[in-house]
Amino acid sequence: MRVVITLLAVCACAAAKDYVETVRQNSYASVEDMVVQQIEKELLASYIYQAYASYFQRADVSLPGFKKFFSDASLEERDHAQQLIDYVNKRGWHAQFDKLDICGFVATGTVNDECESDSSRESWQDGLMAFEDALVIERFVNHRLLELHREADRRKDAHLTHILEHDFLEEQVHAIYDLGNHVTRLRSFAAGKGHNYKLGEYLFDQNLSK
Repeated sequence: MRVVITLLAVCACAAAKDYVETVRQNSYASVEDMVVQQIEKELLASYIYQAYASYFQRADVSLPGFKKFFSDASLEERDHAQQLIDYVNKRGWHAQFDKLDICGFVATGTVNDECESDSSRESWQDGLMAFEDALVIERFVNHRLLELHREADRRKDAHLTHILEHDFLEEQVHAIYDLGNHVTRLRSFAAGKGHNYKLGEYLFDQNLSK
């Protein structure tokens, strides 16, 4: 079964210039634009994780633990996007929803600052591939959060740096660590001989289901 997730037309946020001047204070366009771009990245991650969840729920794949993990991850990323949308409105900024072509975050390609990949994911094979992709996504999202934090700090936006540190960056560190552990465990199964990987993946799936 071939699954294409690399070029999608979805609604994502783009910066606009009509502000709520009675609320907007200590704001810079560079920071506002980066926050809106971060909303796009969170929504993209949520979309891809939901696609993973759907794949693992298939009757011919049947890995309910992996499905549960990626469903929860998708909801978490949507929550992050909503937090940032709420924050944009609280600060008197504005996010306009436009059409955007989305590129893929995949472990088989090199992800750069423009979110471009040397190769696309046209088929999924196993849980290891999904977790490798998820690790790439979370590292990329974390990289963009750090860039946003640096720009907010440069502009002396104390409130935004506080929000990023306490509500986003701390969680990203834990997510990257957990995903790194999952990838290491699954790779250890793949390094074995015979049917070790499928057996290990099954046991790993059972653990995720708890």
